[in-house]
Amino acid sequence: MWVVIICGGNFKTNFMYRNYLFIALFISTQMANAQSGVIEFNRKENWINILTKMPFLSQEEKEREILTSSKWQNEYKGEPYIYTFSEKGSTYLVKETDDNHGFQWKRDNEVFIRDFEQSKTNDIRFLSGKKYLIEEDIPRIKWKMLNEMKEVAGYVCMKAETRDTVNNIVVHAWYTDKIQQNGGPEGYGGLPGMILGLDFNNDDVLIYATKVDLKSEAIDLPVPKKMKGKKISYTTFNSLKKKFIRQSIEGKRNPYWNIRY
Repeated sequence: MWVVIICGGNFKTNFMYRNYLFIALFISTQMANAQSGVIEFNRKENWINILTKMPFLSQEEKEREILTSSKWQNEYKGEPYIYTFSEKGSTYLVKETDDNHGFQWKRDNEVFIRDFEQSKTNDIRFLSGKKYLIEEDIPRIKWKMLNEMKEVAGYVCMKAETRDTVNNIVVHAWYTDKIQQNGGPEGYGGLPGMILGLDFNNDDVLIYATKVDLKSEAIDLPVPKKMKGKKISYTTFNSLKKKFIRQSIEGKRNPYWNIRY
């Protein structure tokens, strides 16, 4: 809610202030009403980037990867995801489509659910072919605000940075304060507005909003039917993931063929 205090001044000044107050209250009311919505995202991995950063590859092997992978990388358009949110919570699910660009084998159907009233996660994650259910407090992410702006899906967005200590990479987020919810895709959130874009490790993975549909009325959050898996904490899951990445690289294998980046 915005508050404007009017005191003193002549009639003309007070009239102008009243107009500004009306406009401010109208805008804030519209934003307050739009606490629900559906955002479509596209998630795209740049496999040439990822592969050529593997420390065990020689320069010759990296050049060969670029040569052999360029065609199918250019044909790969990414995968669509749906982020649905309300005042009570949010869900982030893969969007079921007939057109999967030939990459159905990469789809792991990971699910990110947030219960804002209880401040809890209800996530489905996969690791080495095993399915895990993670129910715990929503993780707190340490963000560093940066002095950059750009437009994403019609919204002016500001840039923030954090570090993914599991994958040992930098993550950049683009968020807008015009959507009054501090959520976002892939379980990311905690910024003063909605995250509409994520960049993992300088374009290794790009996740950007393609369509934003705000609602003034409450909406139901879609929940997958099969929310089953071995219960585990994020601390344990992250420890297992770190171990898998380390062992894969030591064995000169790309870990991200088998796990989500």
